[in-house]
Amino acid sequence: MPAVSSSLGAGDPRQARTWPRSWRLVCPLLGLVAIGASTVSACGATSSAPTRTQAAAISASLATSLETSAGSWAIVPMGHLDQPLNTFWQLFFEPAGANTWSDQASALAVATNGGLAVASNGKSLAVGIRPTNLLDYSPLIATSNARSWSPAGPIGPLADQPDSLALNPAGNGLAVVRGRSGYQVITSPGALAGWRTLVTTRALAASAAGRGCGVTSLTAVGYLGRDALLGAGCARTGVVGVFLDHQGTWRLVGPELASSLAASSAEVLGLQTTTAGPCALVELRGRGTTELVAACTGGGGTRWRLSPSVPVTGPDNAVSFGPAGASGLFAFVSGSNASERLEVLDTSDMRWRVLPAPPKKTSTVVFGSAGSVNALEAGATLCTVWRLARGATRWTRIQQIQVAIQFGSSD
Repeated sequence: MPAVSSSLGAGDPRQARTWPRSWRLVCPLLGLVAIGASTVSACGATSSAPTRTQAAAISASLATSLETSAGSWAIVPMGHLDQPLNTFWQLFFEPAGANTWSDQASALAVATNGGLAVASNGKSLAVGIRPTNLLDYSPLIATSNARSWSPAGPIGPLADQPDSLALNPAGNGLAVVRGRSGYQVITSPGALAGWRTLVTTRALAASAAGRGCGVTSLTAVGYLGRDALLGAGCARTGVVGVFLDHQGTWRLVGPELASSLAASSAEVLGLQTTTAGPCALVELRGRGTTELVAACTGGGGTRWRLSPSVPVTGPDNAVSFGPAGASGLFAFVSGSNASERLEVLDTSDMRWRVLPAPPKKTSTVVFGSAGSVNALEAGATLCTVWRLARGATRWTRIQQIQVAIQFGSSD
């Protein structure tokens, strides 16, 4: 497990962002693996270039950031990213009002090769460690001040999704975990203890609401007030799989797509909480096209506002997303075609604006309270922090953090 300490290392975080994560876990061990009928190739094997009828591939990255009252948090992978057991996910923290980041991974007290899932209700932060190697469950810990940590869990194996864990202001929790018969959503009434099953993929798919979507996967959890929100992938075109649990009954409440997008299949990549209400980041895949769209709601999930779509090109892409201040969200799209775009959504007008692209090998970005943006560029053992001041067009290097990675410790 990596220990913290405070010169550029080897390793390329872009590999961990641009290959779909399920491929990254098995490819170094098994070589070229066919994963379903839609997979063309992976793991550095020769692949055919996309044709006009092939939609771009995109995956949601576990690299993300969020804000609590204690400060800013960011999750990035470090180590040898082409070797799953030598990839260690780091938890970085910048206290409120400070300008210095530190590594908090030692507080997790377990190897983090499988990745981290984080959630916050604005005050508390919960961190779940994804299973890998011999770890077949997910430990949970929580903090409100980044100094003292409390165990909260463990739970079943967390799904490989950035928003597989959620908290609400009352202290209730939601998680997407792997059960005996597939993935399910579990819930905790408080203190992240006493978890029970809320719904399974099979049960949701069999419900009237689920049949309206053709549920294929559970992808994200969140809250609308005290009610649970669930993001999913849909087999039916033109349907966005956002479900609301109201008094024990699931309702399909996702936004209605414009007629121009009605032939696209949708998968919810994440559910984010803003002052405007919950927002969903949705991947839309049509014939030869892949687009990202954001949808935000208030009013009980019955009225949605949609952003313009952001087209995604290239064979392999990853999107890191998270809050951009209290009222917005960001989507950092990086791809194997060497294009990187940082898009920021303003929920007041549901418009995207483009910021200058962060330095190469950036894993994720962090929007602080002062209007500046930080980018975390992670190497094998060195994390470099860059800052984009408000109104600036160039990023400035502000810090380098040396992390003592214990290579081989997870073998």
